[in-house]
Amino acid sequence: MCAITATARAWARSRRRRFWRLCMDCCIQRVVVVRPDDKLGETLLATPVFQALKQTLNGVYVEAWVNGRWRDLIDGSPWLDCVRGVPFRPKGKTFWQLVLALRRQRPDAILILRPDTRRYASIARWAGVPIRAGAVLHRRAVARLLTHMAPLQPWMHQVERNLAIAEVALRCSMPRPPLHVAPAHPATLPTEIQHLPERSYVVLHMGTGGVQPRWLPERFAAVAALLWQKYRLLPVLSGAPNDLSVSTRCREYLQESALDLTGKLTLLGLTEVLRRAKLLVSVDTGVVHLAAAVGTPCVSLHFRRDYPPHQWHAWQVPNVPVASTEYCSDCTLQRCQPSPTRCVASLHAEQVIAAIEQLLAKL
Repeated sequence: MCAITATARAWARSRRRRFWRLCMDCCIQRVVVVRPDDKLGETLLATPVFQALKQTLNGVYVEAWVNGRWRDLIDGSPWLDCVRGVPFRPKGKTFWQLVLALRRQRPDAILILRPDTRRYASIARWAGVPIRAGAVLHRRAVARLLTHMAPLQPWMHQVERNLAIAEVALRCSMPRPPLHVAPAHPATLPTEIQHLPERSYVVLHMGTGGVQPRWLPERFAAVAALLWQKYRLLPVLSGAPNDLSVSTRCREYLQESALDLTGKLTLLGLTEVLRRAKLLVSVDTGVVHLAAAVGTPCVSLHFRRDYPPHQWHAWQVPNVPVASTEYCSDCTLQRCQPSPTRCVASLHAEQVIAAIEQLLAKL
């Protein structure tokens, strides 16, 4: 009798799921996904939502609203019908222009992936969007502007958090696609890299994205030396122009061969360099997720307690996160002190080398 009851319940659940799927296919035909962050990583971590929507809803029209700095990375995406560059915090005239844009488009749902985003929730409400899905962590007033709120859990990866917002709006489970980048006009490979065979080099990224602290250049140099001496993998240094001092110090410590491209690459150029690399070694920053989006394995260095590795590691590529073993006295799970030092000093080159060897053994 119990077995029959369990079978009947399972059949009823499957029928309900099918019913809601059919309802969503009929009712949700246009979706706007909003991720306006000025950080590269947050934008890339939203890209699985685009593909998941297309795979879940038949014939749905998906438009992405992302920060204008990152629009070029996804404007050729096969999972998007339109990409709009928007500011992080719209105000004044821009605020009302976005309200009017939504009123003209008449989307059935808007997914606001950044938690506690009051301004875009207000825009959606003023525009009369029927389904306004998001998440609330601290700013309880935002809840009054939303129709659907996702219950985010501390153990969730950032991609899982983004997909949870979509799932609460659609009332169904969704696939877990990888990250992707799809520029409409890809960059050409830099001339310094063109003669190198694929997977013959490792990218060591010197930058931090302004969120994580910098790792010590002499420790980057120790890692680069091992890569060349033991594996004959050429170290390629990358970073923004303001990272030149770090790469210069790294080369001073490094007696082996290395190629320094710091300050010489555009973001699209770095994408192509990462696409051909054996792996990436970097502080936890947007470049880690850029590498994951082109399928390159990653060793990521995590210093801050408020950016834990289980939430921010490279998504769906071989990866080994390495975290600090000690933290500054003022560092908490909610915030990091302005100039952290103890966490940086506690992460040694030997730990990163062990992670690289562990990762290379899997490849």
